[in-house]
Amino acid sequence: MSKQLEDKSAADVLEAVGRALFEFEYEEPSQWPSRLARALGVTPVSLRNWRRGRAPFDAGHGALDDLLRIAERRAEEVTRARDELKSWLRRNRREEEKPE
Repeated sequence: MSKQLEDKSAADVLEAVGRALFEFEYEEPSQWPSRLARALGVTPVSLRNWRRGRAPFDAGHGALDDLLRIAERRAEEVTRARDELKSWLRRNRREEEKPE
């Protein structure tokens, strides 16, 4: 069971959003932490220290602002890709192939 939003620490939010953006379900072992660190412009060691509480990390940390910008950009990209796919399918599917 996941923590309620108000019970999550900044590190919990960092991990949840990082996984949502950078984890691939087919990948073993998961490489999302290194991809997240690269996207934030920090070392994997810094990211690990934040997640483990070994370095200061709270809601005021600039990395969370960067993460929000990454998430917003990704949301825009996914929305645009979805819309392009829907439009392409409407134009290119024959009438009998269209889902009901």
